Amino acid sequence: MKHHWKFGLIAGMMLLLPLALATTTITTASAAAKNTTTKTAKKAKPKAKKHYLIVMGHGAGDPGARGNGTTEATFLRKHMLPQLRKYAKKVKGSTITFYNPKKNLVSDTLYHHKGSYKINKKATVIMFHLDAPAGHGGHVIIHKKHPTKRDRRLAKVIKKYVGLNKAYNGYSYRTNLRNCNVLRRRGIDYSLVESGFITNKSDVKHLKKHMAKIAKADIEAITNEHIK
Repeated sequence: MKHHWKFGLIAGMMLLLPLALATTTITTASAAAKNTTTKTAKKAKPKAKKHYLIVMGHGAGDPGARGNGTTEATFLRKHMLPQLRKYAKKVKGSTITFYNPKKNLVSDTLYHHKGSYKINKKATVIMFHLDAPAGHGGHVIIHKKHPTKRDRRLAKVIKKYVGLNKAYNGYSYRTNLRNCNVLRRRGIDYSLVESGFITNKSDVKHLKKHMAKIAKADIEAITNEHIK
């Protein structure tokens, strides 16, 4: 009787063994498939593009500096903005948007608590202006004591097509610009480009003559991408 009982127990265990092995195999395969899918999903996730916000200075009733029969706000929007938009569409590795040219970033910030207060902290802000009252050449206003690689590239564009303002030799570190101070306090990276003097006939002539090349070079300098 005892022998029959033992034989039955062993036979039952042998019958269950394939089922247990099959269950383990299915579970292991399922786990492996899940891990592979997870790894594939992680690899397939696209890298977030760098976002640049380009701002044309003044506007919305603020003409900015005046010279050579025009105003800073008008010149930037009429001559520079269309070309910047044209080449901004050609970059592949970055996202470029433009602040509404019908508005003024500074007044939106200082008087309406919008503007720079509402800009995404991950964005990099590039502001374009023209200098006055008298002088020649442009420079880049920076928010750190030393220029970034982007600032250096932008200064090279100014030097090539208009010339640098000798007073700054390419860069000026400023902490007294109220709108820029809002960006700085919020930890937002920025550069303010003084493209030349609106009061200088030679500067304005060079800007108009080379505007397409300047805009292309500026977009390349901002994004560090080559545009064909």
